[in-house]
Amino acid sequence: MPHVSFRTVRAVAVAAAVLAGSATPAMAHDAAMPANAKHGLLPNERWVNDHWAPFDERQAERELRLQPGQLQAFLYNDHRTLAQLARQRDVPFETLVDHLAAWTDHVPGADKAEIKQRIRLVLIGGHLAQHVFYHVFHGLSFTSSLVDAARISEYTFRQHRGEGWTYRRLISTHGGDADATERKLSGLIDRNQRRGVALHETPASEGRQLAALQHRRLKCWFDRPAQYLDPAAPYDRRYTKHDTDHTSADVPMTRAGQRVEDRLISRGLAGRPAGCWDLPQQFHGNPGAPISRLELRRLGHVPAGFKGPMINHDTMAMPGGPR
Repeated sequence: MPHVSFRTVRAVAVAAAVLAGSATPAMAHDAAMPANAKHGLLPNERWVNDHWAPFDERQAERELRLQPGQLQAFLYNDHRTLAQLARQRDVPFETLVDHLAAWTDHVPGADKAEIKQRIRLVLIGGHLAQHVFYHVFHGLSFTSSLVDAARISEYTFRQHRGEGWTYRRLISTHGGDADATERKLSGLIDRNQRRGVALHETPASEGRQLAALQHRRLKCWFDRPAQYLDPAAPYDRRYTKHDTDHTSADVPMTRAGQRVEDRLISRGLAGRPAGCWDLPQQFHGNPGAPISRLELRRLGHVPAGFKGPMINHDTMAMPGGPR
């Protein structure tokens, strides 16, 4: 399939009548993804992989009248969308998009129309929003540096990670300098933040916040086994209660269904062992009712039948790779 950027989404007029009349088979987890696709699919765009969020999450908290930390709490169940929360709080969708994109007015060279389209995609995609803001190592190009530091083949590296080895143990055992590698990764974090800001892909305030979160989590991430093997890792599916193969057919479309999920997730987090990972807050307040997939696609300006590039969240890195 040729690479078709999500930039093309804003160039295609979306007729609500066409969307309303289209077939609705089991679809991907996020509304913008193609039909019959698994939970782990994300737009295959650099800004997604490098976590160059198109708006400042603290501003989103202010616009949606959330206390600090409540944006992450809301998105911890990524079957919820910020679009539904905006509707519940009587914040018009396009008004929210305009306010979140206002930073581009002060950044010469920023493509405001493109940034606004990315904002729409984040607002209608619970999993995309959770990934961009909080899966802060997933998708970053750290793997080659880690393999080189370990002085072993990528195959052996993968094998050890699958056996539960931490990056520190893996590098130290094979004669590498784990401390120097950790320092190098810290430098890569800063370089990634500067690049995103310099390319006008993310506001400087959000770039600094992302880098601060990555630095805060770096040691824990470096010294723990792969997330799917780590019982303390907060974003493993043992706590988010998602099956690897589930699609939007498994996404609750009623408030009652979401409440059931929220209770399961809350119980899972309550039983999570102590560790170096920070624990998301519980969400306080009414998250609003789910919005239908077709309505989300209309809000997101996603054309009917759009099959843009995508990448599997679960396979975008080697087992236990950056997340």
